[in-house]
Amino acid sequence: MSYYSVKVNFETGEMKQNGDPVYRKVELLVAAESVIEAETRAAEYMDGTIGGFETIQITKSKIEAVVSGKNEQD
Repeated sequence: MSYYSVKVNFETGEMKQNGDPVYRKVELLVAAESVIEAETRAAEYMDGTIGGFETIQITKSKIEAVVSGKNEQD
């Protein structure tokens, strides 16, 4: 399993004073076997957001593992 950095630009649901939508850029760390799978997983994660979104960039990360607390699987 590899990790990918996926940069996404999405509508926040807010509007600027001129009526244009407000966009926010976020970076997601996605566990996947390929770039295509990383993009699919990011899209599934973003599904249901208020406005539309656009994947800007996907880069394979140098991260080898994500280590968390002892009771993660509980």
